Amino acid sequence: MQDTGRMEPAPRRNMREEQKILTHRRLLDAAVTVFTEKPFLDARMEDIAQAAGVTRATVYAHFPGKAEIVDALVDRVYGVMGEAYADLAALPRWTRAAIRTWLDEAAARWREMAPVRRVANSAAPAALRSLGEGRVQYVEAHERYVAMLVGPPERWRGVDPAEARQRALMAVLQTESFFAAWIAVEWPLETADPLHLLADSLCHILAPALENDSAVS
Repeated sequence: MQDTGRMEPAPRRNMREEQKILTHRRLLDAAVTVFTEKPFLDARMEDIAQAAGVTRATVYAHFPGKAEIVDALVDRVYGVMGEAYADLAALPRWTRAAIRTWLDEAAARWREMAPVRRVANSAAPAALRSLGEGRVQYVEAHERYVAMLVGPPERWRGVDPAEARQRALMAVLQTESFFAAWIAVEWPLETADPLHLLADSLCHILAPALENDSAVS
């Protein structure tokens, strides 16, 4: 058969699967609303169905119970954080200006996820997740973040790999703890530009992998 050189059209997305994903997200958004208004133990699956505008059967088709909804909310938080660190890792150069710009974008992500994080943090203990399972999930997520940040070997040229990993972990933990206090807990800050100081701190931690802004053409 003669090759015409024409590209095959991309397969169309399965509409059923797309609808399932949208419903899943809708249910999680509804769960955040319900868990914000009611204690986790008082909230019912019927409440989530009503908030999402779906039937109770639809909720159970996606989640066996409230504990699995909380697990999915925690996964969503880790996923958004992972997207933020992937953006940082993808920067062609780490300069102070680039890190500050990234912090502005990361802060916007954290603000969007703040209600989800508050709900997940408050509901997780009552959702019967064991401390061991929670720790494993936390460690695995943060190992992924660190792997992203130390991925390009040329960025950390001449730095001991163990030191590079620790510096990446320290940068992740400092960013995460600061955003958790400032955005999720709404800690009042008196500085006019809190991200300015955070950028200073991250640049100090990531110094071996940093380039001078003046060196960027």
